[in-house]
Amino acid sequence: MTGRPRSAVVLTEDERAVLLKWVRSRTCSQARALRARIVLACEEEPTNTAVARRLGVSRGMVGTWRARFLAERLDGLDEHPHPGRPPTVDDDTVAHVIVRTLTPPPSGDRQAWSTRSMAAETGLSQSTVSRIWRTYRVQPRAPATVGPRRAWSLPDHAGAVIGLFIAPPVCVLAVTARTAGRAAVRSSSDRMLGQDRETPHVLAVACAFAALRGEQRPKDAAWADHPSWLAFLEQVTSAASAGTHVHLLAYGVPAEGGGTHERPDTTLATRPRWHHAPSPEAWTDEIRRLLVADAPVLHEVALDPLRLHAALLSWSTTWTRSAAPFSRIALPCRPYDIPAICTPDNDSNARDMRALGKPALPPVPQITSTDAPPRTDPVVGLLREALLAATHRPGDRVREAPFVSRFGLSRRIVRAGLRALAEEGMLDLLPSGATVVPTVTAKDVLDLYALRASLGALLIRRVAMLGREQLAPAGAALAQVHAAARDSDNTRISEADLSFQDTLARTADLPQAAHTFERLTARLRMVVTVLSMDYSQACDTIADEDTAVYDALLDADGNEAARLWRVKIERCVRYMIAQLPEDDVTPHLWTTLAGRPRLRGSKGLRGAQH
Repeated sequence: MTGRPRSAVVLTEDERAVLLKWVRSRTCSQARALRARIVLACEEEPTNTAVARRLGVSRGMVGTWRARFLAERLDGLDEHPHPGRPPTVDDDTVAHVIVRTLTPPPSGDRQAWSTRSMAAETGLSQSTVSRIWRTYRVQPRAPATVGPRRAWSLPDHAGAVIGLFIAPPVCVLAVTARTAGRAAVRSSSDRMLGQDRETPHVLAVACAFAALRGEQRPKDAAWADHPSWLAFLEQVTSAASAGTHVHLLAYGVPAEGGGTHERPDTTLATRPRWHHAPSPEAWTDEIRRLLVADAPVLHEVALDPLRLHAALLSWSTTWTRSAAPFSRIALPCRPYDIPAICTPDNDSNARDMRALGKPALPPVPQITSTDAPPRTDPVVGLLREALLAATHRPGDRVREAPFVSRFGLSRRIVRAGLRALAEEGMLDLLPSGATVVPTVTAKDVLDLYALRASLGALLIRRVAMLGREQLAPAGAALAQVHAAARDSDNTRISEADLSFQDTLARTADLPQAAHTFERLTARLRMVVTVLSMDYSQACDTIADEDTAVYDALLDADGNEAARLWRVKIERCVRYMIAQLPEDDVTPHLWTTLAGRPRLRGSKGLRGAQH
């Protein structure tokens, strides 16, 4: 049985050459080569049965590819897309999975989303989440890679990211690049690109969201004439510094002729240079190529990744078809040498300004903090006072039983109170959970006072900015210092002096700094107790030092008050180290660590030299 003759296949010379090339090629797929042999055999054999017997295939296959070639010629031999099963996940669910990666992962999970945690959060299967992430290149914490450079890629010397515009399906990223002949200069914007791991992921989510939502908008949406787009172009051009060009990496923007296309725009002084990515995946891959860890050139303008992250999350979660485009422009970074708070007319120069006839600065209003001071546990207070009143040797273990019998408390409550004192710094906590009296060495003294000197100077400068009316508590504490000095009470003068210092710290209205300062005070109290310091001969000196600091604060001279504070601290350090049994302390170690306080006036300088 020979079969019925079918429609004759007549090949042109070009078609025969292409088919023979596919048949003889070593790189062509076997399926395409078989289709080419079928078409070539159909030219010689009139029936499908003869062709099937000759090539060892079914008649149905021969009939299919004969009909496809007669209808579409060579294009008919390509694979047609298979519709497959209808998708079970709609676009809204996919968008939710993509945008959800911008939010923090569940508590107890790793630092970034995983397919397992995202599947549990959204109710999808882990394979579905993985497929969505692979399709849109939004894998959280994916490392930046150096991919191949395409004809439309950004220049290798591209610098900072200065703008992002999204109007689905359009996604445009604006970057800068220095012109030829300009030296590459690194600056503080380095962390904005290569060293920030979140930036590539945030931009990948932006492009994926634009491509996904762009399928729901009409193709002829007039985004190019939108005021937001025109303002974006103008702002990114003005944000670029001198000697740089603006390059636009775009997806969803029709390119005229392909490759790098510069769209004419007579309203801009410098026309941006366009780079058209053929797909959102290619756009994302180019971003990862740009934002590698060793990005070459950056300058003083760059997008803040944290603010970009928050703005994109807010816009994408509330997006509708009528929503306005997303636009984000980088602001120039403040130069390092411009002070953020201090000005040339600071408090330390107030007296000199009045002497020069300049108007004095208005008083700084008090800033009331909303942070409540840390609460003091009554049990912790009882234990603290008991420890300070007793005599201890360095390294002694603090027993719980005496406090249990003395205060009628349970052992568990006493143990918790002693651990709280260890956290304050009064005691040392052993790995077994026991607490011991700290051992005091010269290094411990220098460590304690070096931190206390710097932190105290900061707090004192802050107090000088608040005005006289805020110094009433400090004045009352100073009165207690004078009372102890008149009585030459060794115990009271030390406690009153530390109380005066803590009062100044609380007056500064910097809760965290004041809390740290008070913890240092607790440690210092224990050191004074352990060393059995005798201040009976220094009562008048301590009172005079505190009075000098207080008077400088009344005059709003923060620098002078801080200088007097450093003089006081240095005297305390030298006196305390002299009480230690160690004789190998370098006399200039404290000056090397903390610096010598600046003396006031030329006489003091001459006196110091002698």
